[in-house]
Amino acid sequence: MTSLGASDLGARVAVRRRVEGGLTDVLGHLLDLDAAHLEVLSRGEVLALATADITAAKVVPPATPRRGWEVPSVSPEDMQRICWAGWPPRDHELLGDWALRAHDGITGRANSAMASGDPGLPLPDALRRVASWYADRGLPPLLQLPLADPANLVMAEEGWRRLHVTIVQVAPIDQVLADLPARDDLVADLAALPSADWLSLMHDLDDGDPDAHVAILTGPERVGFVTLRREGEQVGIGRVSVEGEWAGVTSVDVAPSARRQGIGSAVMGELLRWAQEQGASSSYLQVRALNPGALRLYDALGYVTHHPYCYRAPAAG
Repeated sequence: MTSLGASDLGARVAVRRRVEGGLTDVLGHLLDLDAAHLEVLSRGEVLALATADITAAKVVPPATPRRGWEVPSVSPEDMQRICWAGWPPRDHELLGDWALRAHDGITGRANSAMASGDPGLPLPDALRRVASWYADRGLPPLLQLPLADPANLVMAEEGWRRLHVTIVQVAPIDQVLADLPARDDLVADLAALPSADWLSLMHDLDDGDPDAHVAILTGPERVGFVTLRREGEQVGIGRVSVEGEWAGVTSVDVAPSARRQGIGSAVMGELLRWAQEQGASSSYLQVRALNPGALRLYDALGYVTHHPYCYRAPAAG
């Protein structure tokens, strides 16, 4: 049995369930639910929990940071704006607190309305304004907002269906760096622009318009691109942007031949060291809930979930 409902999506929950030999507890963030299952993000994994096995479930307070690690207290809405600064689109327009963003259709983050806060209009009118704004640019309308935002329920009633979920995770830079081992076998190169080699390893570079994608990557005022090589061979890349005390990590990729060898962690170390030199003290990253490899990596480094967010699009007419 479970007392959780749609209004609890995005919240941290405690779930007790039956397993062979007794009962066990799961702590994590509620990502989805239906009559048969709950989906909970717990310790770097998205778990599908059968409701028939659940004996109790409730919303609980946010987790205590790992070993006392702390980052500045920031609301999900303000964290969304910090993330926006690290992934700037070519075109944007404010609608009250909302930000309508467009960049030739490349990436959801740069082509969605950041629908956090008050749009200054009744919600149905704001949704119509969003649909019109994107139609004027030949783009499909898309919303982005924290999964726990109560506006999700009204948006669903207005016919905006939920798409995939992304996890925002945070950690203090100095503590992450203190736990990373030295890698004498790797040579790091940090540049202000991505090289052709760097771009060749970026798994989700837009093939249709790579220059427009690079414009997003290089858009922030302070941004660095790391390449790791071993014996002259490129084995890993990553990108970091700095906005005030926050560093945003994106585009961490490892060559297929070098996976499961700690290269991703080494890339993170180089990115965070450079960000620290730029004055950043805290870091964030965004990971799709369906990317278990990345979730496990960042969980092992000590990152904790700040909040999940989702995208919404109008139901096909």
